Amino acid sequence: MRRIFFILCLIIICIAAKAQYSSENSFIRKEIVSYTKDKKGFYVKETNRMVDIVTDITENYAYDKKAQNLYVLTDNSNVVVTLTKDYAKIIKRNKDIPHLSGEALDNEIEKRNKLLYDKFTALNHEREQQITDSINKAIQDSIDEVNRLNAIMAAQKKAREDYISNHKSHEVPLGQNSIRCDICDNDINTDDIVYTIGIKNDTIYYATINTGDLDLSYVELHESKIPETLYSDHNFMYHYEVYKDSLTDDSIDYKRFVYIEGYKCYTDYLARLKKAAPYGYINEWSWNDEYSMVTFNIRYTNTNAKTIKYITVYFRITNDVNDVRCTGYFKGTGPLKEGETASWNWDSSSYFTAGDSSNMNITKIVLTYMNGTKQVVSGKYLRFN
Repeated sequence: MRRIFFILCLIIICIAAKAQYSSENSFIRKEIVSYTKDKKGFYVKETNRMVDIVTDITENYAYDKKAQNLYVLTDNSNVVVTLTKDYAKIIKRNKDIPHLSGEALDNEIEKRNKLLYDKFTALNHEREQQITDSINKAIQDSIDEVNRLNAIMAAQKKAREDYISNHKSHEVPLGQNSIRCDICDNDINTDDIVYTIGIKNDTIYYATINTGDLDLSYVELHESKIPETLYSDHNFMYHYEVYKDSLTDDSIDYKRFVYIEGYKCYTDYLARLKKAAPYGYINEWSWNDEYSMVTFNIRYTNTNAKTIKYITVYFRITNDVNDVRCTGYFKGTGPLKEGETASWNWDSSSYFTAGDSSNMNITKIVLTYMNGTKQVVSGKYLRFN
């Protein structure tokens, strides 16, 4: 019998400790004090709130047998439960739950309220610190990010300034490429480009220095589509980014500029060529004395406004000690207009020379024009390309 009573007491204790309270075993369930978490993560105090169920009980700390009220503590609330008559009998037998009333009961209630207050005040302080730390971290992260970006921008600015101090806007790095000129229809080696006039859309306008006849140099202007290889060339793209304002001017018609200025450069070259050789010049010439017969060929350019009717080339052949071995002339027939070049070949002649002949010199050229006038070309006017 005693054994049965002992087991019954244990069951009552376990029921009281692990019980949950609802309408099945109680009439009223009121949270004297409770704490719930709001959207910001803070615990908010509520009082005298009716609830449908009480769970997660951590302590049964008092029982008022007169009112059949059981006082329990949960993780977040201090609750008074008005039990049904049958369940009140079970709780009444639990000697581990103090039977209290009046001031003693009020003290215990206040003590639990204080426990909850201290617990959730500390949690709210922790939450405040978390938010403060989070805000401070966000601020510091923002400051660090701004500092990082400022450092990057400063480094980029410094690199840009250094680049500008060591480079010229119109000396564009074009790498080792060959680009096709749409004007002269020639392939241009980018190493030969001395100046980039401008870049517009997908076209680059640039200049090269050409060496013309009589070693006269002149500027030639070109227009080319930008090859795909340059778009992936870091040096080219960075240079264009730095100097874009200088290289792309929407107010300039680059195509028209290149055609007009290119024509001016070439006509200036022709004027200088004519000044250097006002009667024309020998582009190339050669001779031979195989089997002692003198053969000869010449290529001549006319820079004069008069059309050449006949060209007579006078020569002298000598040996290594400057003994004259043969003299004479070859006469070619035109016409040869201004700016034109023509060739004459004499594969046989009536001239024969000694076996020790080694040198031929052109002594003079006589030009006979279509109007019958003649011009002797000798001395400083006898020019060889």
